[in-house]
Amino acid sequence: MSASDDGRLDAGMPQVGELGRLLRDARVERGLELTDIAERTHVRLDYLRSLEEGNYEGLPEDVYTRNFVRLYAKAVGVGPDEAVEVYQRERQLAGGLSTMEVRLERERRGEPPPPPRPGRGPAARRGPSVGPTVLTLLLVVGLVALAVWGYNSLFFRSGAPTPARSVDDGARTDTLLPGQSEAPTPGAADPVTAAPPAATGTVLIDVISAPPGARVTIDGFQLPGVTPIRSAPVTAREGRVVRVALEGYDTWEQTVDLSEGRTIEANLTQAAADELAPATGPDVAQGQVALTITAPSWLEVYRGGARNQGERLVYTTAQPGATYTFDLPVYVYAGNAAGVEVTVGDAPPFVLGSSGAIVGRAFQ
Repeated sequence: MSASDDGRLDAGMPQVGELGRLLRDARVERGLELTDIAERTHVRLDYLRSLEEGNYEGLPEDVYTRNFVRLYAKAVGVGPDEAVEVYQRERQLAGGLSTMEVRLERERRGEPPPPPRPGRGPAARRGPSVGPTVLTLLLVVGLVALAVWGYNSLFFRSGAPTPARSVDDGARTDTLLPGQSEAPTPGAADPVTAAPPAATGTVLIDVISAPPGARVTIDGFQLPGVTPIRSAPVTAREGRVVRVALEGYDTWEQTVDLSEGRTIEANLTQAAADELAPATGPDVAQGQVALTITAPSWLEVYRGGARNQGERLVYTTAQPGATYTFDLPVYVYAGNAAGVEVTVGDAPPFVLGSSGAIVGRAFQ
């Protein structure tokens, strides 16, 4: 596979790691280091390195990684839409993308469902006809097997007591009674139990809180919407830190094993009266806009109505709890729109966009 002059990709099925070679070759051709790409895209260096190495276990959920692929492709002159398509197919080959996510991505792009595979229709599943002679033979075999099982159960019960036996350790003879076990030999090595294989792929989780309406983050990444959250796709992994936060309540935090789908229930405790902050948003006057950060997000703010035009007011990775207030007009550009809450004048606040989405908007 190769990139053409206009940045488009061939449509063939990729091999695992081919996307990384494509991005790396384009980067090297332009004389850029991986740190240059990290500075331009504001994507963590270890995520960019995982993309080039095809190490999908080192990447976050698919909704964030697709955004990283777009940013990297734009930075090196590769078509972002085609790069994302290659990434989707390659991650599926690597086992890091569930069938459900593939189907949802196809529906999002408006693609028709794939045709059924040959040999999987009703006619193909219909086996050869079974005649009455074969059915009679199977019935006879089943009755014989049942009779043998009943005979063994009657005369060879597994609960019969085990005769006492002797163990000669070379120095003395001990008689072991039923229910006893041999004592371990001093200095003998303990048996080694193999650790279960690490879980891979994507699982679906539900998050429920009492009371509802709380925001949920997993390892710092905010899930879309508020509780109750149903069937949220996350990377299957042990030891993930889940935080459930609701204004007026103590934050619920717990390390959870998400190697398989599950339901997380968080019972929130109301904060003490002296810990409650006034339930007021930022002080925003008419002709002003305020940005409240609720989840980590790349943030750029410019004076005027377009990006990179006019005075640059903010250029940083904004952290939860930060608040910015500006006189209108300004242009806001965010790398994780769900983590930016906007208040214009005395209007009610609203979220700039969905989780992981890159959104730019002018406020006049």
